[in-house]
Parts: sequence; structure tokens; C-alpha cells
Amino acid sequence: MGHIRMDSTKRYNCAHLICTYLLRNNITRADITAREIAQFHNLSRKSSQSISALLNFVYSNRIRETRFGFYIMGTLAFKKSDYPHHYNIQLIDGARGLL
Repeated sequence: MGHIRMDSTKRYNCAHLICTYLLRNNITRADITAREIAQFHNLSRKSSQSISALLNFVYSNRIRETRFGFYIMGTLAFKKSDYPHHYNIQLIDGARGLL
């Protein structure tokens, strides 16, 4: 299975979508899927895959930098696979300045 390759601009656009979702819903922590974020912004299935790729990148590299505006505290996988689909996301202090 191939991985989606993202440039830095696309990564930051996806990170912006995630932070916007959290801030517009007035929450700082959420258990969410990439599909729910894409649906909130009325985006396509392809966008959901890009958001998921960013979430996997941030989680697998254990990134906690303000440039993304959030970090992932953990994941929940579906029963039949180890691939994480639900992400426990926490906003980083100062993320409000990203909007």
C-alpha cells in the first residue's frame, strides 16, 4: 500500500483545517477521525486521505510543535486492523494565533 506524499504547504493547510475544526467547536481536546474533519469543512474523500496522512505523520513522528498547532495524545484502531482511525487530538497553547 502506498503512502501519500505531502509537501510542507499541504501539511500546513491540513493542520489549519484540524485547528479550525477544534477552535470553531470551542474544544481543545477531541477524539476525532480525518473523515469527520473533512465533512465539517465540506471537503472530498481525497481531502480526508490527506488529513489522515498528516495525522499519521504527526503521530508516528511524535511531533509536538506549535507550527502544527496540535499534537496527538493517542489513537484508537478499528477491531480488525491496527491502522489508527480515531485520533485523540489536543490543541497546543498559542494555536489560536494560527487562524
